[in-house]
Amino acid sequence: MRSPSSLGMLVLVAALLAACGSPSPDAEPTSVSPSASPSPSPSPSPSPSPEPSPSPSPEPGVMPSSYGPDDEPNALPFDALIPEGASLTGQWFAFTDDGAVVAVAWVEEGTDFASLPGGFAVWERHASSPHWRPSFVARHDASAGIQQIDIATTDVTGDGSDDALVFEGLGGSGVCGRWLVLDLLRMEETFRRKLCDGRIDPGEPGAPGLVITRSLYREGDAHCCPSAMQRTTLTWTGSKWRVTDRTVLES
Repeated sequence: MRSPSSLGMLVLVAALLAACGSPSPDAEPTSVSPSASPSPSPSPSPSPSPEPSPSPSPEPGVMPSSYGPDDEPNALPFDALIPEGASLTGQWFAFTDDGAVVAVAWVEEGTDFASLPGGFAVWERHASSPHWRPSFVARHDASAGIQQIDIATTDVTGDGSDDALVFEGLGGSGVCGRWLVLDLLRMEETFRRKLCDGRIDPGEPGAPGLVITRSLYREGDAHCCPSAMQRTTLTWTGSKWRVTDRTVLES
C-alpha cells in the first residue's frame, strides 16, 4: 500500500505531463509560413536584331593631280591618269599649238553595271616637272545615267589645233546622248546638246565644223523607219556656232 505522499507525487507528475503534451484550448495556433522563394525577375524581351544597312555607294577615288616623268604620249601609263580604283575605258591623243594632249575616260565601281560613275579628263604636257597635268576633268555619278563615253579629237573650230568632240551615251531606243565640244587649246567648252535619234560628227577634212544628222518622223512612221533624215552643218565663228547648211534627205 502506497503512502499518501507517494500517491500525491504520482498525481502531480501526471498533471505536468498532461500540461506539456496538449496545447491550451485558449492558445492561438501558430502557423509557420514557408519561406517565400524570391520570384525570378522576368527576362527582358530580346532586342530586335537591327536591320542590315544598305551598302553605301563606293566613295569616288582620288583624281591624280599630276604625273611626273616626261613620257611620250603613247608611253604613258594611262591607269596613272585616272581616279584611284577606276577602270580605263578609252584614251585619245591630240595636238594643239601648245603641245601634246591626252584624253582618258574611265568608269568607277557601282551597283548598276548599266549606269556607273565615271568621267573623262584631258592631260597636257609641260616643259617643267611634273610634266603631265590634268587641265580639264569632268566626273559624273551613277544618277547621271551615262553608259559610255567616246571622244573624237580633230579640229572642228578651225583654229588649227585639235578639239575634242565628246559623246556621253545615255542609251535607250533612240540612242540618246549628250554631245559637247571642248576647245583643247583654250580648255573651254563651246558646244553642248542632248540628241536622240541622231548623231554629231566632225566636218569633212578641210572643212572644220559639226555635222548634225537626225531622223525626221511623220505621222504613222515606225521608230525604225523615219520618213527623212535632216543634216545640219554648223561652223564656229570664234564666239558662237552658226548654221551654214541644212539639207533634208527623203528616205
